[in-house]
Amino acid sequence: MIRMLTACTEEVGETGEAINEIMEQLDMEANLLNNSVGLIFCDPEFIHSGMVAALSKKLPFNTVGITTRAGATQGIVSPTLFSISVLTADDVTFSVAKSQEINAENVDEAVSSAYREAEGRLPEKPALAIAYPPMILSLGTHPMATALFRAAGNTPVFGTLPCSPEFDHTDSFIIINGTAETMSLVLVLMSGNIHPDFFMMSTSERNLQKQYGIITKSEGNVVYKVNEVSFAEYLERQGFSKSKMSSGFLYLIPFMMNFNDGNPSVACGMYSINADGVAVFGSEMPEGNTISPGSLNYEGIMETAEELLQRVSLKKNINGILMYSCLARYILLGIKNDDELKKITEKIGGAAPYQLCYSGGEICPVKNNAGELTNRIHNYTLIACVF
Repeated sequence: MIRMLTACTEEVGETGEAINEIMEQLDMEANLLNNSVGLIFCDPEFIHSGMVAALSKKLPFNTVGITTRAGATQGIVSPTLFSISVLTADDVTFSVAKSQEINAENVDEAVSSAYREAEGRLPEKPALAIAYPPMILSLGTHPMATALFRAAGNTPVFGTLPCSPEFDHTDSFIIINGTAETMSLVLVLMSGNIHPDFFMMSTSERNLQKQYGIITKSEGNVVYKVNEVSFAEYLERQGFSKSKMSSGFLYLIPFMMNFNDGNPSVACGMYSINADGVAVFGSEMPEGNTISPGSLNYEGIMETAEELLQRVSLKKNINGILMYSCLARYILLGIKNDDELKKITEKIGGAAPYQLCYSGGEICPVKNNAGELTNRIHNYTLIACVF
């Protein structure tokens, strides 16, 4: 059974003091079991200061992680937070791997090789994969997610892409054993006595348009036509003006897509739309699937956070919670951008250890009515993995 230890600091300027805070909170001599791995979420300044590299040298286990815009743990909410959760167990084995640098030509091999490397060190089939792909804007999320899900097969995959305080996603890093990377994926595979459960919420049903469109021409994550007209024309018929389409406004609109496979709909983000009305999304957009634009605002974000936590609270014997929320939700909260983190922190209280941060893209399995899991990539979504 996994135990989850958490530690955090807001001390960016004094590396030695920050490390002492973390080591004191973890109290590893008293708390570590035979096998452990550390998950780090932090502001990029902790990398630039050398704190992440220095801390990794003091820890007797592998660490992986990401940079983020803001995070929370132990009741502390901050945009400049370093947090680490240590998963430790006697009856769970952890295996860490990093891919080679990823590009459009090698994405399948790079991801699958890293997965096989990590899997090869386990005594049995993995029960959970935690994945942190890099933020490569020229490549997009879809090719990496597709390769990752193919390599994982029936193993559930949970994770996130990095983000940063910069709007152009510079300073977005993945982390492995103190080293910051921008072009590689890192993985933690786990086997043994671990039985994770997954939760996700994006937008409420009342914020969805009821007139669904059918994707009638697409290729991968590119949508050419919906209802046999260009994607731009489809949006115009849904009430979106050309000025809104060209202003970047659509970046903040969740498009709910149903894969027609018995699984719940997922929220997809549109990255761009060209002069011909062709749209590029962050996830696969197969022909025949239904799509509907939704809306997300302050009330909807707080409402979905509350509903997800209510679902989590029904689970018994919680040993730890990992949570990622889409960066778009943070942006849409406006001047109250820490309210979602505060809500979650207040609701969890001391019921279980938790670690929460903002995400550049959410990876979480969806569950159908039969309880079967399908790995998916999401946008605009709050996700949770509960141990």
